[in-house]
Amino acid sequence: MTDISWTIHTKDFGALTLPGAIGSSMPSFSTGSSVSLQFVADSDGDAFDTLREYVRYSNDSTTNTGTDIRGKPWYHESPHPSADFSSALVRLEPGGSVGDVRDWWAIITEASITTNSVGTARRITLELFVLAEGDEYDDCEFVENEFEAGL
Repeated sequence: MTDISWTIHTKDFGALTLPGAIGSSMPSFSTGSSVSLQFVADSDGDAFDTLREYVRYSNDSTTNTGTDIRGKPWYHESPHPSADFSSALVRLEPGGSVGDVRDWWAIITEASITTNSVGTARRITLELFVLAEGDEYDDCEFVENEFEAGL
């Protein structure tokens, strides 16, 4: 059986598994780069509702990202006070059939929802800033300590 799902490991909501990323090609993941992943969100209402929180409260005014002069990525976030999450830091884990893509730590910098005219065929697009490969850090606390900038 083909497994093209992606699991998004969040700090506050646990693991969210979506059936797959869609689009013409997979983005190139590398530390310090920005990538965009669009997911089919119709099959799991709970995952959709959870990711909708990031749509509501993740944007340029809540998250800053960049790289220092050595090329090391950094981020600073100040979640909206009404958000149900304390951090937009996630670990992306591709399903077994996605290809030669590894796990990655990233911060959600923006998110959006698209649907058709009757409100079905929901898609969630996550704009992500890539911090590190998934196997470099065991949990989000280590990633926060390494990459979060105190601005």
